Amino acid sequence: MSKRYSGERAVVIGAGMGGLPATQVLASHFREVVVLERDVLPANATPRPGVPQGKHPHGLLAGGLKALCDLFPDFSSTLAQAGANSLDSGLEVRHEYPGQAPFPARSLGVATFTMTRPLLELAVRRCVQERANVVFRDGCRVVAINATPDGNAVASVSYKTSNGKLEVLPADLVVDASGRGKPTLDFLKSTGRPMPEETVIGVDFGCSTAVYTIPPHATPATKVMITMPRAPEQSRMGLVLLREDGKWFAALGGRGADTPPADGDAFTAYAASLPTSSVFDAIKDATLHGDIEQFAFPESRRRYFNSTDRFPRGLIPIADSVCRFNPVYGQGMSAAAQEAVVLRNLLAAHANDPDPLASLSSEFLSAIESIIENPWSLAALPDLAYPDARGKRPADLEQSIGHHMAIIQAAYHDPDIHKQLIEVLNLLKPVSTLKALEVMQ
Repeated sequence: MSKRYSGERAVVIGAGMGGLPATQVLASHFREVVVLERDVLPANATPRPGVPQGKHPHGLLAGGLKALCDLFPDFSSTLAQAGANSLDSGLEVRHEYPGQAPFPARSLGVATFTMTRPLLELAVRRCVQERANVVFRDGCRVVAINATPDGNAVASVSYKTSNGKLEVLPADLVVDASGRGKPTLDFLKSTGRPMPEETVIGVDFGCSTAVYTIPPHATPATKVMITMPRAPEQSRMGLVLLREDGKWFAALGGRGADTPPADGDAFTAYAASLPTSSVFDAIKDATLHGDIEQFAFPESRRRYFNSTDRFPRGLIPIADSVCRFNPVYGQGMSAAAQEAVVLRNLLAAHANDPDPLASLSSEFLSAIESIIENPWSLAALPDLAYPDARGKRPADLEQSIGHHMAIIQAAYHDPDIHKQLIEVLNLLKPVSTLKALEVMQ
């Protein structure tokens, strides 16, 4: 008996950490899946132009690892074999908050990995490439998603090849993992639909990242050190993270005019000004490799496509195309993987329907709202604490910030609260877990 497919062809726009997990899901439900990527995909773990923050540290949160392990068999072993460093988030991450001692080292059962973004993407892409019905077409720029004559569904994708040739690819389903979401917005506009409602938080966050070899006497005792800012008075923060090659990322961040520099001496001086000396102590005698990379992130943006009237059949925006999180919290890749799990579950639930794609788009866009809400609210709270942040502040902002800081203080003394905090920050449990805690403020 031949396999019953949900459609003949699905097209995925973007071969990054939004598109790849979605491709893995679609390969089980479509006869063919074509991935269109503007960059020429590297054969090794090399940063590429289409990922502007690819040279900076990325976090694969435990919730993101769990989602990837749901989608790819034995993915933890795949990462370990690729060279990623295993990470116990209680024992091997040092969180430094101003005004209190770092959390005690505790094994909390929250595990993930540290690695560069290119290594993670390469590991995922190689897994996807094992699927016989997946075709990668790199060096291709998507021009438009085209509609059926009645404008109610997608019909095809137009794109230009590396030599400038325009081609049209018929599709039953199109997943927009382009990052900016422009193909989806253009499609909605061309078919006379309104733009989705949006929430924007202006953060004007700047990051500078250096790669160091740290001498043995200064090597951090943990694989990750995070120095949080003294908000809202100062936005300066720092991060040190172990790479798969034995070198260390050192990243500094700040907001507005207080963004970190790209000059080596000035970079070190900025590190010395952080609320704690841990980052400075690690890099002051270290050897710098290459240039210091900078990245600017003006605003977080959340689009409510689920509220768009008559959302077209066969169109699914995903990951950053729906919501771009402030990268300082390391949530984007993990949220994208969790969204792909939602897509898998919906496709499986409708696999035997007479029309498996009839309600898929609207159901998916509604279902991922709960996925997005957790990282969004975790980021919005500290972002809106800064007076110059742009965005609508909730009436209980100060109360919520006070409650969150009380939880952080309680987590130092109470292992159970510490575990719950780390599980929420790693997107393993919802934010409501923390809101339900009664702590002294």
